[in-house]
Amino acid sequence: MVKYAIEVLDVRKTYRPRVGLRSRSVVEALKGVTLRVRKGTIHALLGPNGAGKTTLIKIVATLLAPDSGAVYVGGYDAVKEASRVREIIGVVLDVSKGFYGSLTGFQNLVFYGLLKGFSMEDARKRAREVIELVGLDEQSAFKKPYFSYSLGMRAKLSLAKALYTDPEVLLLDEPTLGLDVPSAMEVRNMLVESARAGKTILVTGHNMREIEEIAEEVTIINRGVVVAQGGIQDLKRSLGLVNILYLKLREEGSGKYLTHIESSLQVARTEVSRSSGEVAVRVYVRDPRDKIMETITRILGEDPRPLIDFSIAEPSLEDAYLAVVGGDRPRS
Repeated sequence: MVKYAIEVLDVRKTYRPRVGLRSRSVVEALKGVTLRVRKGTIHALLGPNGAGKTTLIKIVATLLAPDSGAVYVGGYDAVKEASRVREIIGVVLDVSKGFYGSLTGFQNLVFYGLLKGFSMEDARKRAREVIELVGLDEQSAFKKPYFSYSLGMRAKLSLAKALYTDPEVLLLDEPTLGLDVPSAMEVRNMLVESARAGKTILVTGHNMREIEEIAEEVTIINRGVVVAQGGIQDLKRSLGLVNILYLKLREEGSGKYLTHIESSLQVARTEVSRSSGEVAVRVYVRDPRDKIMETITRILGEDPRPLIDFSIAEPSLEDAYLAVVGGDRPRS
């Protein structure tokens, strides 16, 4: 029995981009990437612009061939058995491409079904089903020509197309990019429901809060290399991100105060910014909350003057992301 719906094993991919008639130097998009996605889960692929996310999605979708390494989807080799892989996947790479502008959403889906070998009757039936599934039946949106669709409607139609053949695996490259809050929420809910129904989803994204809400595991890549991988909570713990201590201090005495904090707690990283005689500090601490409180109370008893305010929070996925990627903030 196949344990993983997707297996990417030591995949490498290089490009030699052209500018006019000239070739640039070789670009290593992927440098030995390995990841495994369990069946029926949502796995997020994260990284800054140019990290190799879209390249990897295209390789898994059989749209690109790797230079070396292997990819298996549903147990099928994505290179040697590409046609079998295409039968079990649904793909969204760009929500604004792949449709005819003069046709309605319904007509576009029926045409897609006919290309997939459906009879006219079955193509129309399935088009109605997926339109209802993604919510395009509301206010008869599916009857409007595609060129008149908002970005949110286009995203829903793209997802409807990806779900049309009831695939085992969904490959989605930033499906909520540019959507308003209600539309993005609807797409997220559909993805969660799809995973609960047994589908496996590999999704890229730039919104860390959104990813943390839906994904069970993440793989972070940077410059073509995997820099972190695993369950979100396990990832935070492995990076030492147990709690974040926020401090607001008066400039006078702040140095001594921070020295006390850093010598009393297991500090993974400290970030300091100064403005108008005040010091804002973010301290990533490996200790539990009660140890942090005990330390703050003790230091306050020794000298309460530098402290203006403090709070303790659990780290987010974005904190984990920035801990491994640094200043390369998530983008499309």
